[in-house]
Amino acid sequence: MATTGNITWDGRLEDFKGSDTTQYVRTAVDLARTCGACPSELTPGGPVSLVVEIMQSTAPDGSEFLTFTDFVCHRWCSDPAVVVRQTPWEPHEMSPIAVRAVFTQKSSAGRTRAVPVLAYTLDQVLSFRENGSEMISALVSLLLSRGFQLAMSADYSAILQQAQPTATNCTCTLTPAGLLRFSSAGEVLYREQLNPQDADDAEWITAATAAGRILIISGDYLNITDTSLDLRTAARRGTLVIGTVPFNDSAQKSA
Repeated sequence: MATTGNITWDGRLEDFKGSDTTQYVRTAVDLARTCGACPSELTPGGPVSLVVEIMQSTAPDGSEFLTFTDFVCHRWCSDPAVVVRQTPWEPHEMSPIAVRAVFTQKSSAGRTRAVPVLAYTLDQVLSFRENGSEMISALVSLLLSRGFQLAMSADYSAILQQAQPTATNCTCTLTPAGLLRFSSAGEVLYREQLNPQDADDAEWITAATAAGRILIISGDYLNITDTSLDLRTAARRGTLVIGTVPFNDSAQKSA
């Protein structure tokens, strides 16, 4: 067993996370709100244990894929543990967690423009490594290969200044039925059913249609709820990626 501050964790975790272990442990606790073993809330700074479940599989090309799911528990509710399960290789299906928003940006001339934003992450962290190399985030690696950039700051103003267009094969479309799709190279990375009659959805659609582009914010360790977006942990861990993609509202074109 190992201890970092108020956190007790299984030392075997270092076999999988290497030099990133301490940061991973702290991040898991920073993001946790309730005990993974009981429904009670966690007290900031209180003694906790970290339980990590690792699903391990090997792709046909020999790449090793690991899916990490962590549970932060009161120390009296659970001992720290690492549980590894070997699973047959299959493409991973994970659920996205997302929020849409409209940011505002003021130009040097004092004009204000609306910037439609889609922020999304996955409900689990999927990592892979090749030939015994360091673990690499699958989501971050994919987006970087499609022209996204790493963002070193969680400050919205800095992100708006830094964000650049991604590869030409990245696009965001809205069908006449209200289905929003973010795609790259023909692969749908995110989809969501919108309701144009809903005030919040209508505001976002209007801003996206007027701008013709949307800002995508993604990566691992984004803390997303229905009403908030916290990028600080992702920026600190170097897993925050940003980019702008064209927005195509086919409902407007067919009207």
